[in-house]
Amino acid sequence: MEKSFLPVSFKEGKKYYKNFTGFDVIFVTGDPYYDHPLSGMAIIARLLDKKGYKAGIIAQPLSDEDYKACGAPKYFFCITSGLLDSMLANYTPMLKKRENILVPERALMVYTQKIKQHFKGCMTIIGGVEATIRRFTHFDYRDNKLRRGILNDTKADLLLFGNAERSILTLLERMKQITMGSFEGVKNHLDLGSIDGISFRVKKEDMNQKIRHLPPYEECAADKEKFSLLARTFYLLPDDAFIERCGSGFIQHNRPCHTLAEKEMNYIYNMPFTRKLHPSTKFFEFNQNMVENLESSVVIGRGCWGSCSFCVIPLVQGKEVAKRSKESIVQEIEALYSSGTKKINDLTLPTLNMYGSRCALYRHESKIYSPIIDEPITVYDKKDYCNQECVGCKYRVLSDDLYPLLEEVEKLNQKYAGTSMELRSAIRHDIILGQKNLFRKIMQFVTRLKIAPENLSDTVLKQMNKATASAFKEFLEEYKKVNKE
Repeated sequence: MEKSFLPVSFKEGKKYYKNFTGFDVIFVTGDPYYDHPLSGMAIIARLLDKKGYKAGIIAQPLSDEDYKACGAPKYFFCITSGLLDSMLANYTPMLKKRENILVPERALMVYTQKIKQHFKGCMTIIGGVEATIRRFTHFDYRDNKLRRGILNDTKADLLLFGNAERSILTLLERMKQITMGSFEGVKNHLDLGSIDGISFRVKKEDMNQKIRHLPPYEECAADKEKFSLLARTFYLLPDDAFIERCGSGFIQHNRPCHTLAEKEMNYIYNMPFTRKLHPSTKFFEFNQNMVENLESSVVIGRGCWGSCSFCVIPLVQGKEVAKRSKESIVQEIEALYSSGTKKINDLTLPTLNMYGSRCALYRHESKIYSPIIDEPITVYDKKDYCNQECVGCKYRVLSDDLYPLLEEVEKLNQKYAGTSMELRSAIRHDIILGQKNLFRKIMQFVTRLKIAPENLSDTVLKQMNKATASAFKEFLEEYKKVNKE
């Protein structure tokens, strides 16, 4: 059923799906149900729906009735706190409590416990930003101490981290082949060790001896050098698998999923999103004001190879930039213009001028099967040593692929009278110095340019793994030239 919201209750499920007796997967999220390609939950739910699974959505549950609205799923509940870590959503950097926040503190713990309370024996999977950045032993800003990996605290059955499209489809395909029961009853039939982007509990006698062990939680809590070693290890080896002990238990974190191929990206972002906020959203007008400028934003890619030492984007979206094709993006923009949209409010990518750029060390080819597009694809691994210092690295390959895309947008703006586009995503000012023609083209679509010169001390910038202060000053001179032109 195209251009309509996915069901948010059992009653709506009967209207949406033929021969409906229950959902296959139910999503629980701390965000409003915003059916837009900027919402990770909406993407996964749409993808499952398109692949023939029955997907239900519980958004911002507060009461017991909210949790029970969709009934019990055939396979599992998929739980996320939303696009923000729930503690960041609830507190300012000065630890002042924010107002009108519907997502609870420690949302993954709260949601998982509630689901286990109301649906005993149902399988629970956590995912999204909070699950990804808290999957290992981590420092908690609110408590000012180390906390265990989030799978230990939530008691969920599985954790899907990073981009989860391939992981969840692979998991569901295996579940279809077996008779479902409790998670412990089916776990040994799922071959979890072969699914990228997944974390799960493993018995000591079943551990893969080739997988690197991280310092255990107890050692990290007792010795800051051990925690530093843990953090440096998964920072310097972002594509590796790890095993981490906590107490008497062990958690295996498989390697992250490979970057999505262009055909996969095109498939995902061509799905029939309504691009609207669900009408039953709590505090609808408040949330509508929050998202009104996002409605006509067009996602052009994911990921970042910048390796800034404070940033979670590589953890969440990947170390390489996954890009949609120019044709797919132009098709979406034209569809928006044709439907009456007058202004595209952004081409969304963590770093706009990284579109099409890559790291040349990802050069070892292999073939994997993509459950997204149902065909084999080529993926690339980095097997050479890398210190993750990407600033000025000789292996980074800059691209001006964004330039012809912007030229195509200009043609559309001429074709559809009264239309325009504004670029709001940030650029890397040090990288743009090697893309001066692209810089001039970007500036034609900008009313306020966003950059991130976090500091002007080279000592601090080195610790942040950022470009030098002189690069920022050089950028300012180039910026002045462009404005005069």
